[in-house]
Amino acid sequence: MLSSEPNAALLQRTAGEGVVLVDTDPEIVPDRGGRAVLMNALRILVTLAIVVAVVFAVKSQWAEVRDTIIQLDWWALAVSAVFVFLGMGAAVRAWQHALGALEHPIPAFDAARCYLVGQLGKYLPGSVWAFVLQTELVRRAGVSRANGFVAVLVTVGLSITSALVVGLLALPALFHISTVAAVAVIVLVPIALVCCYPPILTRLVNLALRILRRAPLHRQLTMHKIGRALGWCAVSWVLYGVHLWFLASSTAGFEAGTLVQCIGAIALGMCAGVLVVVAPSGIGVREAVVVAALSPFMDSGVALGLALASRLVFTLCEVLAGFVAAIAGSRSLRNALVHEDARVPQPS
Repeated sequence: MLSSEPNAALLQRTAGEGVVLVDTDPEIVPDRGGRAVLMNALRILVTLAIVVAVVFAVKSQWAEVRDTIIQLDWWALAVSAVFVFLGMGAAVRAWQHALGALEHPIPAFDAARCYLVGQLGKYLPGSVWAFVLQTELVRRAGVSRANGFVAVLVTVGLSITSALVVGLLALPALFHISTVAAVAVIVLVPIALVCCYPPILTRLVNLALRILRRAPLHRQLTMHKIGRALGWCAVSWVLYGVHLWFLASSTAGFEAGTLVQCIGAIALGMCAGVLVVVAPSGIGVREAVVVAALSPFMDSGVALGLALASRLVFTLCEVLAGFVAAIAGSRSLRNALVHEDARVPQPS
């Protein structure tokens, strides 16, 4: 006999399954709304704290920061912006090849739209919004949300792995700043590379698909496909480093040693910005790593000015690229610009 009390559990009989206990008590359902509000408040507080810290850092070295930004030549800003756009193009290719390796090839035009528009989500508190937006955009390109989410995770993992490897270029300077941070990078590099080894990465991907109740990959990931995605990720970090080098050379002159340091610094800085998800677009985190990596070669105030100038150039380029990609996403324009040959072929 069923209880008439409002908080009682009900018994339901389903065909072939016997008696099932169904909880109808609304008070027992966990309240996720309060937790979400609390987490959002925490992200906002952390973001504000980071912004305040950046403001105080700039204020304490304002003379050097101001002089550095004023001394930047217009041509250096223009050339550095070109290399940011080139780095974005390499990142789009990495994203496209990662999707192709996971048996979800999409045209280059759609890959660019998913990546460039999705990148704008990282400016919200909590960088995970970029991943959420990219997952939704890739669904519109014909990939299910679950598979798109796995593809995003794999792409982020490959990007972080390549950033750690390229970041080894900044290791000597990093040892001067923090031995712990340098050792952490050295330890993480082999772990990340092992996770990218195709048989292991295949198992990790299939595990994620099983959790999401999706069919596993039809075939094992290949070194060729994963290697191409990793290679394009590395190219993007190098191009971003050249962007920073042109800014630095505008004030300190062109030196090969500075180029190597800038490449490693931007790779580690942007990698740290991705990992610290509470900071929108890694604000403050990227700058701290870049300043730390460049400080052995120049005054810390100059390094901070360059880091802030780099942030400004990146923001303008990402917003412009995302805006253009969103506008160019109309069906008629896409059909006019893209054909079937733009797809990454299915892995063999």
